[in-house]
Amino acid sequence: MNSILGIKDATKRYKTPDGGTITALNGVSLDVAQNEFVTLLGPSGCGKTTLLRSISGFEDLEGGSIEIDGAAVTHLPAHKRPVNTVFQRYALFPHLTIARNVAFSLEVAGTDKEDTKRRVGEMLELVGLAGYGDRKITQLSGGQQQRVALARSLVARPKILLLDEPLSALDKNLRQKMQQELKTLQEEVGIAFVFVTHDQEEALTMSDRIVVLSGGKIQQLGAPEDLYRRPENEFVAGFVGEGNLLDAKITSVDGTRATAVLNSGQRTGITHSGLAQNQAVKLLVRPEDVEVGAPSNADDLHFKGRVSQVFFVGTDYLVHVTTDSGAEFKATLRPSAHNRTSLASPGTEISLTVPQSALHVITEEKVV
Repeated sequence: MNSILGIKDATKRYKTPDGGTITALNGVSLDVAQNEFVTLLGPSGCGKTTLLRSISGFEDLEGGSIEIDGAAVTHLPAHKRPVNTVFQRYALFPHLTIARNVAFSLEVAGTDKEDTKRRVGEMLELVGLAGYGDRKITQLSGGQQQRVALARSLVARPKILLLDEPLSALDKNLRQKMQQELKTLQEEVGIAFVFVTHDQEEALTMSDRIVVLSGGKIQQLGAPEDLYRRPENEFVAGFVGEGNLLDAKITSVDGTRATAVLNSGQRTGITHSGLAQNQAVKLLVRPEDVEVGAPSNADDLHFKGRVSQVFFVGTDYLVHVTTDSGAEFKATLRPSAHNRTSLASPGTEISLTVPQSALHVITEEKVV
């Protein structure tokens, strides 16, 4: 991987009013490729914004190092780093035209007027605002203002673009549209984007890789599908997507094959390396992998219960089931084209099957 950004053992602490400390970054290491879209994902206080601000130079690290394009920037001020940031609030100048907003950094740098005009025109065309140069910021919609902020950040040709939750102020439909446009734009300009969000759907939609953070540490780093289908610990399994976690104990091991027994006494075969007899594990199954009806395979898991809640989520229903053992379970049911399925009614008895192939083994129970 041709790395444009290298972070090694980044550490940052903040003092609290009572004299204590909060560790925002705890030995974070990360490499980002030249034209990669990487998302920092996690709940509030996980360290994602602190990491972004450390890359930009707005926060000083207490330990560790940062390199951009092979050059050490750890102790460089923000204005000397080859990065630009798009903030949640776009910080555009309302008294300037669109073109002057985009040209601002070039004018400060003393760029030739003809070169500035050409580059501003190219950027406005790239973000779909060709012909808007003479308008004022107040004449634009929220999505258009976001495009201006992107053009202003890209016109200076940074090596990395940093984006701090820039879509959070937009409504759902516009946010989804801008997600697609952002990914397309990143591919066209061919530079690294480092994007901060707490929205898992947003991260899964746009990213080449996702960095899941909690407690100032990286919990998992990987492609969106890997994080969704193969989470490495309980935190990632619960934060990225809906899921059911079943407590189980390993009763026998034969190489990478093992037998797991649930608290209910049900047994199933699983495939996972490094398991030990009597080890406690959790088995993850996503709601969309749960089937209605009795199992056809002896290794499949079977649950009976009653529907407790139903949530309409577009084409499907997310159904919460209270099993006969008292456990809560989630399943995604798809009704026929014109009929809401009778199975998705509160109080209805229901039989659910979890195919053995849908189970994912998690050995790390807690956030590391």
